[in-house]
Amino acid sequence: MQPDDGNQDWSEIPLELPFERLLADAPFGVLVIDPSSTIRYANEALVDILGYERASLVGGPLTRLIPDRLQSSHLEAFEAYLESGQRHLDWDHIELSAAHSAGHEVPVVIAIRETPTEDEHLFTGIIVDVSEQSRLERELEASVDVLHELYVIASDSTLSFEQRRRSVLELGRNYLDLPYGFVTEVAPTEQTIIAAVGEHELLQSGETCPIEESYCRRTIEGDGFLAVANAVEEGWDEDPAYDRFGLGSYIGGKLVVDGELFGTLCFASNEPRDEPFTDSERTFVEIASRWLGYEVQQRLQRDRLERQNDRLDRFASRASHDLRNPLSAAKGRLELARERHEDNEDIRAALDALADADARIDEILEFARLGGTVTEPQSVSLSDVARAAWDRVGESAATMTIEDDIEVQGDRDRIKRLLENLFRNAVEHGSTSSRTESDDGVERGDRRVTVRVGTLSEESGFYVTDDGPGIPVEDHETVLESGYTTSEDGSGFGLAIVAEIAAAHEWDVRLSESVDGGVRFEFIGT
Repeated sequence: MQPDDGNQDWSEIPLELPFERLLADAPFGVLVIDPSSTIRYANEALVDILGYERASLVGGPLTRLIPDRLQSSHLEAFEAYLESGQRHLDWDHIELSAAHSAGHEVPVVIAIRETPTEDEHLFTGIIVDVSEQSRLERELEASVDVLHELYVIASDSTLSFEQRRRSVLELGRNYLDLPYGFVTEVAPTEQTIIAAVGEHELLQSGETCPIEESYCRRTIEGDGFLAVANAVEEGWDEDPAYDRFGLGSYIGGKLVVDGELFGTLCFASNEPRDEPFTDSERTFVEIASRWLGYEVQQRLQRDRLERQNDRLDRFASRASHDLRNPLSAAKGRLELARERHEDNEDIRAALDALADADARIDEILEFARLGGTVTEPQSVSLSDVARAAWDRVGESAATMTIEDDIEVQGDRDRIKRLLENLFRNAVEHGSTSSRTESDDGVERGDRRVTVRVGTLSEESGFYVTDDGPGIPVEDHETVLESGYTTSEDGSGFGLAIVAEIAAAHEWDVRLSESVDGGVRFEFIGT
């Protein structure tokens, strides 16, 4: 091979390749260089990829196709290979950027083959434009990231509904690169914005407009989704919505609550987009719209439940007042009578009955109040609330063991009361059993009682179990009903309150015999 003196005009000496005609029509770029990194051949596909004229490439330096930042490293690597024959890259698949004639970079994949002949020592590169693939990969990565962020926002129980809604609006406008995000409530003739981010003066919370002058009228039609990348090009320039708001691009989804139209979730800009909305962007808006519709539905249900709970509480307070007034009057008269007739057995019995009635009123009112649905659950440590409940029981003749711990979503005070009632039931009924065996409790009567609290292994929930006498299997269905008691002095509300608190949290309650022969209460769905 004759050395290159740097003066040879290679453009005037065509490179004859046996398959040149085939390569000329190949769908991928083909580039041939010599040891001096001079381009000896380039096909039309390479011209399409990088934008250069073929005649301007052949005979020119390869560095013309390499971004400035990569040129020195390429030359060093190529010279090192020519000297040593050692490859430091996988020649079957090299990912890098090529320099386009317009000045930008094009992501490509190159496969290189060395072609020595008697007269020539050439290197052939097969070049594939992976711009679309790279775009799709970036789009996929961005889509995964934004959906993850949406999940984090939706599942963050420390945020209020309003905070989560605003976070979704901020997330959407950043992801879509649109400055305005807003939520509307739609009536038959009017649209009202109920939440908004961005500085558009007509797209602020509290603003209203006739439905026929809104983009949302189109959003709620058909499948409940609308995407407008360029309003003018898509025929919106004479639409009343465009006249009113001047939005060049818009994307929105329908909010459905209880199976009915509620409103829309929208993002927009005064400027048109250069490209249509991608499938990933459309998917994000659709998912965010469904989530927000669900959140609105939950919020409305909570509001209704809170109003119901308030009415129940007001009723209970009035009932307490109405019931206690005559009891107090009767008690006062009996106290006066007892002073005159100190040893009268009938008066003492009547006073005891009044005291018992007063206690029953407290239990009935508590039963009513504790059953109200939990509308704002918080994360509660099972072990912490169990210790607090055991301290309230104040029983030194029994022990409580916490087997393990979980975070329970609910109302801490009501969970504590549930555990208190279970603990008292175990202690009061277990400590009078005729069983004599003992493990690790403290003596009370003729035996000791041990209560254990732990988490379910195969389901979401927790259990409370004891080693007392247990509850007959035939009574498992009725023991949680109000009025059930095995004690002459019992009110029958203790375990009924447990059931009401569980129902308020939407937990299932399951009873079974414990491994120690006592009763095991399981609370599922926590």
